[in-house]
Amino acid sequence: MKTVKLLFILVLISASFYGCMRCYNNVIFTSKFVESFLGSYDFTMTDSLGNKIAEGQFRPKIFEDPDITGFFKVFTLYDDKFKSLLGTGGNFFGSLDEKNKKGFVNLNPKIADNNIFLRFSVSDTALNGTWERSTMRGVIEKGIFTAVKSKE
Repeated sequence: MKTVKLLFILVLISASFYGCMRCYNNVIFTSKFVESFLGSYDFTMTDSLGNKIAEGQFRPKIFEDPDITGFFKVFTLYDDKFKSLLGTGGNFFGSLDEKNKKGFVNLNPKIADNNIFLRFSVSDTALNGTWERSTMRGVIEKGIFTAVKSKE
């Protein structure tokens, strides 16, 4: 009986190891849409009156259907009240809907009650949509988010 258990454990470990080695070599394929979406964008955020709030770089890096992650960097901050929210940049988390060519991003994923959310449509060379500042009281400010693909 001990021999059967030992043999079973060895077979299980070998199968697991073989399976893991096979997965390591697999290539993950993405659609042309996702490949064109990933990259660097120059973004502008404006308030509801069209006044600039911030300009910088938006860079989606990883797509694991439907999740996207990446980072953003603020080059110019025109409105100091957004300094604590945007700072000089950081990591973001969101989702990408390939079928409808739409994206949703949380620029402050580590904060639960003071966020900047981006909702945008994706075209070949640009992201166009809105941003919302959301707190425990709900959406308190919003405006326009535009981003143009950088020529790297």
